[in-house]
Amino acid sequence: MKLDKQNTIKYSDFISNYFYQQIAFYITTLLVKTKITPNNITILSLLTGLLSAFSLYMGYLYLAIFLLNISFIFDCIDGQIARVKKLHSEFGMWLDNITDRVVENIILIGMFFALLDNKVFTIGVVLLIFFNMYYAYISDMLIYSNTQGYKRLTTIEKILFSPIYFISRSMMIPMLSLFILYPTYMVWILVFLYLYGIVFRVYREVTK
Repeated sequence: MKLDKQNTIKYSDFISNYFYQQIAFYITTLLVKTKITPNNITILSLLTGLLSAFSLYMGYLYLAIFLLNISFIFDCIDGQIARVKKLHSEFGMWLDNITDRVVENIILIGMFFALLDNKVFTIGVVLLIFFNMYYAYISDMLIYSNTQGYKRLTTIEKILFSPIYFISRSMMIPMLSLFILYPTYMVWILVFLYLYGIVFRVYREVTK
C-alpha cells in the first residue's frame, strides 16, 4: 500500500510536521500493512513513556530523553494509522489524550523523586503538574465543546502570546528533554509558560 504523505500527516506545528511526523511516516508505511491498530500503538507510546520515567529515576538521563522522544513518535504513528485505516473512535481519542497527560506528568514525577531533597524544585514541580493538567483540561474542553466564534488575533496579540507555542504537544518533548538535563531552571520556565497559556485561553474566551 502506497501512502499519500499529505493525507497521512496531520499538520500541527513546525517541529512535529518536519521532524517527528516524518520519522513516524516511514514506520507507518510498514505498520499499516499489519493488523496493528492505533490503540495498540497508543499503549506502546504509554509504556515507552513510563520506561522513560523509570530511566530518569534511575539516573539514566540520556536514555530517558531517547525513550521520551520515541514515545512521542509512537504518538504520531497512532494518528497516522488511524487516518490511513479510518479507525477513528471516541475511545481512541480519549486514550490518546490520557496517554499524553500521563507521559508528560510521569516525567515530572520521576524528576520530583530524583531531586526530592531540593524543596524549591519540588514546589515548582507540583505547580507545573497542576498548571499542565489545568491547561490540558481547558484545551480539551474547548475541543470537545466545538467552541467557535473566536476573533482573529491581531499581529500584536500573536507576538504577545507566541511563547505558548513552546507548550504545544510536540514542543513539550524537546522542552521536557531540556527539563531532564536542567531541571532546576526548566521547571520555572515551564511553570511560567503554562500559566501564560492559561491566561491566553481565558483571554480568548473573554474577547471572543
